[in-house]
Amino acid sequence: MAPTQHSIDRVLQFINPDELIELTADLVKINSVWDPVAGTSEQPAAEYVFNWAQKQGFEVQMDTVAPCRPNVIVTWAADTGGLTLMFEGHTDVVTPGDESVWDYDPFGAEIVGRRMFGRGTNDTKGNLAAMLTAMAALKRSGVSLSGTIIGGVLCDEEDQMLGVRDFIERGHADTVTAAVICEPQDGLICTTQKGALRARYRISGRMSHGAMPLAGLNTAPAVAGLIKRLHELELKAVDDPGQDDHLGWPSFTPTVIQAPAAGTPQLNVMPGDAQILVDIRTVPGQRHPDIVNDLEAAAADVERQIRNDYLEYDQRLKLERSRDLRINVEMLTDRPCTLTDRDDPIVAAADWASRQQTKQAPTYAGVPGATDGTFLWALKNIPIVTMGAGDRQVPHQVDEWVDLDQLIETAKIYALTALHYLWPKSGSRVD
Repeated sequence: MAPTQHSIDRVLQFINPDELIELTADLVKINSVWDPVAGTSEQPAAEYVFNWAQKQGFEVQMDTVAPCRPNVIVTWAADTGGLTLMFEGHTDVVTPGDESVWDYDPFGAEIVGRRMFGRGTNDTKGNLAAMLTAMAALKRSGVSLSGTIIGGVLCDEEDQMLGVRDFIERGHADTVTAAVICEPQDGLICTTQKGALRARYRISGRMSHGAMPLAGLNTAPAVAGLIKRLHELELKAVDDPGQDDHLGWPSFTPTVIQAPAAGTPQLNVMPGDAQILVDIRTVPGQRHPDIVNDLEAAAADVERQIRNDYLEYDQRLKLERSRDLRINVEMLTDRPCTLTDRDDPIVAAADWASRQQTKQAPTYAGVPGATDGTFLWALKNIPIVTMGAGDRQVPHQVDEWVDLDQLIETAKIYALTALHYLWPKSGSRVD
């Protein structure tokens, strides 16, 4: 049974656009870039949300994940039984970079027309404000629901995702039956996310003068060999499993190539070591353990090939030297793909809510990167949908912005998603 029109109207009347815009602006004006050198962190943004949630009458607690990096857990138990829906948003934002190239103050929350500009307006303080506004509207409406809503206001989503891992380790996710990940997806309903594997190759050779390279052992041929092997692995993945309907193509991307691996390079010095950082993005159908095996095999094969090449070359020159080149590979990050079934109740709730608000069928898509939802899905088997306001190309850009009308619409969709998901399925009720 779907929610009644009376309950829909009742909830939506408590979405106050001015309060939402003010809450977004207040959050954007807080510099919550994690930068220990500059002395900024998520702490002040978390404290702001904590105080706001207390004033709204929510149960709220703050967990210290790391120094100056707290999570805030906002809870409203509409009913002690039933399901538990989580809304998830993060307080950290990426650096604005060179602020002189911005047309707007990165932390000014300046409104021009129907856009608000500033770091985090899009990713994802606007959506964080929308989810909190939705929770407040549901609570104020007095509409009876069957279950609990948890607002996970988490730190460190932009880096190692320490916040969501701490949330899980403390047991907060144990009762969660579904989650809405509040990220800028331009009104799309995303039921899948790319996986991420990050690796580091370390190549050890021997340093020498650039004029006397035979006195050392150059790492450059191994670097070239590894890059070629990575391209071959990408071509293999392009053939199988191929392009995903929502996520596009899998990729094996060397992103950082350094020689020497640390320190200052010099034109007349042949470095003794090098490193390659690799960002691998996966789609359903790829097995991460198989990819790890492929990466390790590439290291062994290229090491053996380059040693053999040096042996043949040295024999030609009648040169005797150590050819002890080494290649090691280290896995830095392993985040699996996520895929929530289209028939799952949280997807049905998001679909219904989008149709109610927009009066048209929603568009389904996938998230090209990982989110905090990755860990909720992978470690706790929690079905997730990712959706929110904001152009998907705008995060991390100069003059980041969000459309305020879309943000207001998003808050309403969040509220209606929770209304549908927690709507009592049987028995009598009072609106």
